[in-house]
Amino acid sequence: MTFEESFSELEKIKEALENPETGFDEAYKLYSESVKWTKNCLDILKECEGKISVVKTQIDGLIEKPLDEIEE
Repeated sequence: MTFEESFSELEKIKEALENPETGFDEAYKLYSESVKWTKNCLDILKECEGKISVVKTQIDGLIEKPLDEIEE
């Protein structure tokens, strides 16, 4: 599942929790489900952070080289 899909699920849960007609049992169930979606979002962000770190390292390596040494 993508970050956007997981985040969308969290938004739906937020709306349901804000509804005054949502009972305690349903709110507890929704809250528990939100933990799953939050973890998924955080896992995706952590994975992206790692990928960005690799790209940044590659860019930093290019910046440190003189222009005539950079491979195209």
